[in-house]
Amino acid sequence: MAKDEKTEAELEEMIAQRIVVGGVYVSVRPDPLLGWRPMVITAPKHATYAQKMADDVAVELRKRFVLKG
Repeated sequence: MAKDEKTEAELEEMIAQRIVVGGVYVSVRPDPLLGWRPMVITAPKHATYAQKMADDVAVELRKRFVLKG
Protein backbone atom coordinates (compact mmCIF):
# COMPACT_ATOMS: atom_id res chain seq x y z
CA MET A 1 0.00 0.00 0.00
CA ALA A 2 1.41 3.36 -1.03
CA LYS A 3 1.89 6.04 1.57
CA ASP A 4 0.21 9.43 1.25
CA GLU A 5 2.43 12.39 0.49
CA LYS A 6 2.45 15.35 2.87
CA THR A 7 4.32 18.63 2.68
CA GLU A 8 6.76 19.70 5.38
CA ALA A 9 4.19 22.19 6.66
CA GLU A 10 1.46 19.53 6.89
CA LEU A 11 3.70 17.16 8.83
CA GLU A 12 4.91 19.96 11.10
CA GLU A 13 1.32 20.87 11.96
CA MET A 14 0.33 17.24 12.57
CA ILE A 15 3.22 16.73 14.98
CA ALA A 16 2.70 20.06 16.78
CA GLN A 17 -0.97 19.24 17.35
CA ARG A 18 -0.10 15.85 18.83
CA ILE A 19 2.64 16.91 21.25
CA VAL A 20 0.75 19.95 22.63
CA VAL A 21 3.65 21.63 24.43
CA GLY A 22 3.46 25.41 24.64
CA GLY A 23 6.12 27.39 22.84
CA VAL A 24 7.04 24.53 20.51
CA TYR A 25 7.76 24.99 16.83
CA VAL A 26 8.42 21.80 14.88
CA SER A 27 10.43 21.80 11.67
CA VAL A 28 10.38 18.80 9.33
CA ARG A 29 13.39 18.18 7.12
CA PRO A 30 14.29 15.44 4.65
CA ASP A 31 16.42 12.65 6.11
CA PRO A 32 18.33 10.21 3.87
CA LEU A 33 17.74 7.24 6.17
CA LEU A 34 14.27 7.87 7.55
CA GLY A 35 12.70 9.89 4.73
CA TRP A 36 12.03 12.86 7.00
CA ARG A 37 12.78 13.93 10.55
CA PRO A 38 11.17 16.43 12.95
CA MET A 39 13.26 18.94 14.86
CA VAL A 40 11.92 20.95 17.77
CA ILE A 41 13.07 24.52 17.24
CA THR A 42 11.67 26.29 20.29
CA ALA A 43 10.62 24.95 23.64
CA PRO A 44 12.88 26.60 26.17
CA LYS A 45 11.73 24.74 29.27
CA HIS A 46 10.92 21.40 27.72
CA ALA A 47 13.16 21.07 24.65
CA THR A 48 14.35 17.52 25.35
CA TYR A 49 10.89 16.29 26.30
CA ALA A 50 9.28 17.97 23.27
CA GLN A 51 11.89 16.49 20.91
CA LYS A 52 11.29 12.99 22.32
CA MET A 53 7.56 13.41 21.84
CA ALA A 54 8.05 14.72 18.29
CA ASP A 55 10.29 11.76 17.46
CA ASP A 56 7.71 9.31 18.85
CA VAL A 57 4.91 10.89 16.80
CA ALA A 58 7.13 10.87 13.70
CA VAL A 59 7.71 7.12 14.01
CA GLU A 60 3.96 6.60 13.87
CA LEU A 61 3.36 9.11 11.07
CA ARG A 62 6.16 7.70 8.88
CA LYS A 63 4.14 4.49 8.63
CA ARG A 64 1.41 6.47 6.83
CA PHE A 65 3.09 9.44 5.16
CA VAL A 66 6.12 10.29 3.05
CA LEU A 67 7.53 13.75 2.51
CA LYS A 68 6.15 15.33 -0.63
CA GLY A 69 8.68 16.69 -2.91
